[in-house]
Formats: sequence, C-alpha cells, structure tokens
Amino acid sequence: MAVLAQETPRIEYNIEASDLGEALKAVSRLSGKEIIFNSQAVLGRSAPRLRGIYSADEAVRVLLIGTGLTAQYRKDVVIIRGRSGPPSPVASRSADDGEIVVTGSHIRGSEGTSPIVVVTKSAIEKRGISDLGSFARSLVQNYSGGQNPGVAAGGQGGSENVTSSSALNLRGLGPDATLTLFNGHRVAYDAISQGVDISAIPLAAVERVEVVTDGSSALYGSDAVGGVANVILRRDYDGATISARAGGATDGGDFERQYDVVTGRRWETGGFMAALNYRHATPIRAGDRSYTQSNHPSETLQAGMTQYSLAVAGHQRISDGVSLELDGQYSKRDSALCVNYTATDGCRASGSDIDVDTQSWTIAPTLKVAVGTSWELRLGAVIGESRVNQNADVSFDGTLLLTQKGIYTNRIRSLEIGAEGPLFQLPGGDARLAVGGGVRDTKFIIDVVTIEGGRTDPALAFKRSRPVYYGFGEVSLPIISSSNDISFVDRLSLNAAIRYEDVGKIGDVATPKLGLVYSPAQDIAFKFSWGKSFKAPTLYQSGQPRQGASQVGATFFLPPSPVPGAVLYLIGGNSELKPERASNWTATTTLTPSFVEGLTVDVSYFRIKYRDRAVSPIPLNSLAFSPIYSAYVTLNPTRDQVLAALSGLSAVFDQGGGDPRTTNVGAIVTNYLQNAARQKIEGVDIAIDYAFDLSESDHFHLTGAASYLKSRQQLTADQPTVQLAGILFRQPHWRASSTLEWQRDRFSLSGVLSYIGGSLDNRVEPFDRVGSFKTVDLVARFETAKTGGPFANMTFLASALNIFNEKPPYIRTISPVGYNYDSNNSPSVGRFLSLSVAKSF
Repeated sequence: MAVLAQETPRIEYNIEASDLGEALKAVSRLSGKEIIFNSQAVLGRSAPRLRGIYSADEAVRVLLIGTGLTAQYRKDVVIIRGRSGPPSPVASRSADDGEIVVTGSHIRGSEGTSPIVVVTKSAIEKRGISDLGSFARSLVQNYSGGQNPGVAAGGQGGSENVTSSSALNLRGLGPDATLTLFNGHRVAYDAISQGVDISAIPLAAVERVEVVTDGSSALYGSDAVGGVANVILRRDYDGATISARAGGATDGGDFERQYDVVTGRRWETGGFMAALNYRHATPIRAGDRSYTQSNHPSETLQAGMTQYSLAVAGHQRISDGVSLELDGQYSKRDSALCVNYTATDGCRASGSDIDVDTQSWTIAPTLKVAVGTSWELRLGAVIGESRVNQNADVSFDGTLLLTQKGIYTNRIRSLEIGAEGPLFQLPGGDARLAVGGGVRDTKFIIDVVTIEGGRTDPALAFKRSRPVYYGFGEVSLPIISSSNDISFVDRLSLNAAIRYEDVGKIGDVATPKLGLVYSPAQDIAFKFSWGKSFKAPTLYQSGQPRQGASQVGATFFLPPSPVPGAVLYLIGGNSELKPERASNWTATTTLTPSFVEGLTVDVSYFRIKYRDRAVSPIPLNSLAFSPIYSAYVTLNPTRDQVLAALSGLSAVFDQGGGDPRTTNVGAIVTNYLQNAARQKIEGVDIAIDYAFDLSESDHFHLTGAASYLKSRQQLTADQPTVQLAGILFRQPHWRASSTLEWQRDRFSLSGVLSYIGGSLDNRVEPFDRVGSFKTVDLVARFETAKTGGPFANMTFLASALNIFNEKPPYIRTISPVGYNYDSNNSPSVGRFLSLSVAKSF
C-alpha cells in the first residue's frame, strides 16, 4: 500500500560513489530509517556520490536517479520497487521482478484501502521484543487471550494454553478468525483451535510483519474475518550474524537464553538466507508471585519451554523471465504444565502433570514466469504439517489415576496459480488485474488414548479432511493521480475483488470487497473499504465428539440448579454447524500535514457484523442456570430425554453427580457448539508517527497507537444482547502503546508505554470493576563501527521491560484453585531484564 511521501529528519551525508545496495544500506544506517529492497532489483546498479544535508527520503530519491527504480515512502520504512524498465540483458523478464509485494492486494504496486500495520524486524527489536509471539501480543488491535503462553490452561473464558504457541487474535474474534501467512502463503494450523503459531518463525529470519486490520476473505478466503498477518522473511542475506541473549524476571522464573545464527549468500542470479534459533525459558510458578500465594506453589502460570526453529528462504533465476522462489521452516518446542485440582496438593498428587512436544514444518516453492514484458504468472505450492504429542499424568489424593496420551496432527496441501498485469491506461496510471485459483486440502487427525490400571483404551479418535476449491479476481483502477493536476483531487482510485470458494461438506460462498481512495490534497487522504467475509467451522468444531459430565447441581453452579439432583452437562462439537459470515466496512483518514514536517496520523473506524458464529452458548459453565441461558437448560427431564442425550455422547465423566443412567437427573444443560445469531464489533484505531530533530545530532522518533473496541453478542433472536468487550476474561475496550526513540550516532534509547484497559467482573453480584494494566519499558541499543578490530560490526541491546514491576490488577475468585488475576490480559512476567549481543561478519 503506497502512501504519500513524507519528510524525515535531515542529516549530513558524505557517501562515496559505490554499489547501489551498499549506498542504500549506508543511508539506512545513518538515518535510522528502514530501507527494504530486493537484491535482484539493485543488482549491478551503481549509486552516485551523496554529499549534503538530506532527509532519508530525499537521499533515497537522489540515489535512485537514473536507475529505473521507484520507492514507496512510509512512516519509518522506504520500500524500493523493482525496475520499471529492465536493462537489455534481462529485457524478457517481468518489468517488476524483484518488487516487494505488500499484503492486502494481489496487485503489484496497488494502493490498498484497508488499514495496514507495517513493522520491521529492527523496530520490533528496539522495543525489547525477541520473538514474534511477544510482538503479536503487543499489537493494540490484538487480544492476547486464548492460544498464548501465560494464559490459564482452562477456567478463564475457555482459554487454551497447552502447546505454549502464540496465535494472533485480532479484535478478539478468535485465532481461527485471523489468517496468518508466512511469505504470503498458508501453513498448517496448530493444535486444535485452528490458529497459526506465529512464534514458530525465528525473529532473526524476518524482514518485516504486515498486518491488515480489516476483513479480507475476498482476497485470501476463509479465516480472514478479523484480518490478515503476513510474516515476510528475508529472501537472501550476504554474510553471517550470530547473537546471544540472556534475561529473566526479577520476581523469579522466566529465565531465558536465546541464540541465533543468520547466514546466507547473494550471487548474480539469486541468493538464500538461513536462520537458526535456540530458545530456552524456565517456567513461572504460583510460588514465584505474591498475588498467587493462595494457589499451590507448583501451579504453572507460564510454561517453561525449549524451542529450536529454522527458517530458510531463497530465489534463483532459471532463465530470462523464469525464476524460482523457495521458503521453508521447521520448529520443535518442548513445554510442560502443572495444573492443580486443589490448592493444597501439587499436580503430581491432585492434578495434571502435562508434557507437550510440538513440531511443525512447511515447504513452499513458487515458480514465476514473465509473460511478455508486463504480465507475470505465478505457480505456488505448499505442503506442511504440525504435530503435537501430549502426555498428561492425572492424579488425585496422591494416587495416579490415569495417563492420557494424545497426538494432534494438522496437515496442509495446496496448489495455486495466478497472473497479474496491466489492462489499459487510465489518467492516473495503468488499470491492473489479478486473477487466479487453486485447491487446498486440510486434514486434522486426533488420536487420544487413556492408560489406566495397565489397560489402554481409546479416549478420542477421529480424522477429518476438507478440500477447498477457489478462484479469485481483483482489479485496480487509478482514475486520477497527482500528475493530472486537477483541483481538489490529488488522487482517486477504485479497486474491487471477489473470491469464490467451494468448501467440502460445508457449501460454496462468494465474497466481494470494494475500496475507494480519495485524496483532495497531498496533506490528507480518505480511504473506504466494504466487504464480506466468512469462516468455515474448524475441523475440530464440526468433528469433535460430544461428551457429557455428571455434576452436582447444588455446588457446581452460581446460581445453583433450581431442581435437586445431578446435572447432565453436554459439551463438544456439532456436525450441523453452518459457515460463519460477516460484513466488514472500514473508513480511514490519513493526515500528513506539510506544516508539521515528519508527522503522519491515521484514524480508522471499523464495523463488523458477524452472524452464525460457532460458540458455546454459555461462556462460563458455572453460569448455566442464569436466566439468560434458560433456552439451553432442560429442567426435570424425563427418563427418555436423559437416555436420548446420553445416546449421542462418546463419553460421560462422573464429576460428583453419579451415573446419569441410574441416578436422578434434575437438569440437562446443552452447551455444545452452536451458531450464535449475531455479533457486532465496532471501534476506532488511531496511529501517530512523528520524526523530528532537536539538533543536528539528536534525532527523535515518536510512535503511538490506540484501539477502542466495543462488541456485543446475541445468541438467538429471543435472547437479550450481551456485552463482550470490557468483560472479565474478554478483550478490553481500550489498548494503547507509545514509543519514543532518541538516536545519536550509533546509540539509541527507546521508552515504551503500554496500556491495557480494565474490565467488569460480572460473574457474581455485586459486579466488580477490575483495574487497568500499565507498563513502562526502556531499551538501549549501541552499534559499533563497521570496521576496526574484533569489536567491529557488533550490536549491544539492553532492555528493562515493566521497569516499575506493575502487578496484574486483583480479581475475585469463585474457585479455590482460581487465579486472582486475569491471565488473558495481564501477563505474570513482571519486571524483565535482558542483554543481547550480536556480531556480523
């Protein structure tokens, strides 16, 4: 997505005439502004001598004169696009070979209409963040509950934290409603929730991350209701960098060691990059924190883990106009959880002692063929797998009751062909078209057995696969550009996209998207997008067997069951689930006022109307007998009703209520997955970027982001609307973050302020307000000179995160093993100090 050029701090340059790539790197190093380019685009190009006082953008413009290259100037990033007129030796290649394609459109160089967050690896590191999972949780548009480490492994809003993976959850719609791509392609889902583990990719392998905070099913298909994140790897690397990092929480636990090696090579027709990462972290236990002293000291607040990860990417020109790209990844993570059933015994006496081994891999080749001098044909394939091995020893009163062993396997196979190029000339530029189609097959296999008394019995086993056939088209119409010199219209463009998908055993669906960009002057631009999105039910949602639990109605629920006797509680999947559908629209205003040099302000309003959501109607089991959920409760069921309910269950667990086939059942609670009638999500995103100088040597960069979210849910037309955002264990109304960076020569110091809004605890009357969570971070970075002895070309980074050691706000508990804090929104890490050292060769 192109944006208006903007000024950046002006400094003095004195760079001798040299290779263009090296000159661009020098400008990036001196200015502190990221400059992203493909090595093929600058190959063989030279740069003139650069001498004088320039902003980073002005310096890049001077270096690109006569090269045939163009640039997109963003907040703190300059993206160099490929040659617009290739030299004669490669005249048959695509005119845009080497161009960097931006997430949110299939059309190269198109200006997107959806809001997009672009964050480079360097910017992530300057915040003291060392992995992509932590980066995802730092986004103000993201909700850190659900499939993330540090979230309670059950009991707090249906949280799922077994594999210690990290999944994006934009707008709090769930990991399965946010599509995560690696280098533009899908990968296998993780565990059972159909999220994607973004932390499987080492940060050292990343060039940047792009997040589209708008529904994008018309472009990318199912799962993109909340938005799309694209982790873009470095395509090649010249040399090697090794780094080491150590740090820990000052309150105890979470001691981390991390080692990275990045290497690669460039040559005339291609290049490659390989990044290897090792990371080890010790667990945080309840005994380490003052606010969990009522829990057993062995209780795991954040799992310890050991992870090895590898990412590779490369490209090779096979012949004129034909090139091959390949990327792949492998990750292995071992983690452990201790879940206690009582506050007085450890998990090996009364609880679950869980060990998890998670492995994932992906291979994705892409063949690019230039058709003539303007069109490009792409043929891409993906094959990948994620496999989770889980072992849980379940004990009670000091006796090992059983061991449960589970294997959860997700696989993906896909093949896609697409073409993109110009159609005809418009006053504002070329009208361009992208078309394509493909087939994708996902498979989910569960094999869980229970070992009890020396006997092995199957507990849960099923296999589901889903083929998807799809086709898409997108058109970009630049009607007016600034070169047309029309009053009150600096830029006007339209784009449209549509995608058709035939989802096996679910049905077919067509999703459109329309977008408009209108800029009356260079200082301001208005963008509007409207579209429809959908999400097919996950394979686990539709294939999971139904189960039951026989519970004590007088003590398991608040309020208690109004009828004496056991409660038969039904949970599990639903093969009759329909696709979830949504309508999205977003309006964005971008300000780049010429009277405030270096300032950019983005304000977006978004609205999502979501229907037929697949949810458990009763979010907290203990609230089943609240009047609002009466439609899902059968009081005084007949014996035939009880037997009919039992006939569809794969297992019934006696949790104190007795055998429902013989005991008195006072109520049946139906809480298996169903399509909710409606959800409405709306809010405002604000982003500010301001670069300025206080002197010739002191450069400052201020960034800020805030997101306000309001969401409600209505289960059926007869039920009242229930508030979601702002409720305990849900996403907060407000999230905000601000960073101020000061740079002088090769030293920089960053301060980060983060804010997570409070919530309402409505579980038990009287309702209680839960406070907000605020942290302050400091990160210092120093780079040595590129030459001059053994300490040359080194980077030192010291970080102090949550320097005031802010504790999570207190919440009430309604269980003796419950936590007195909301682990979905407030991390238990506390103050964290770390030091990292890197050296490049």
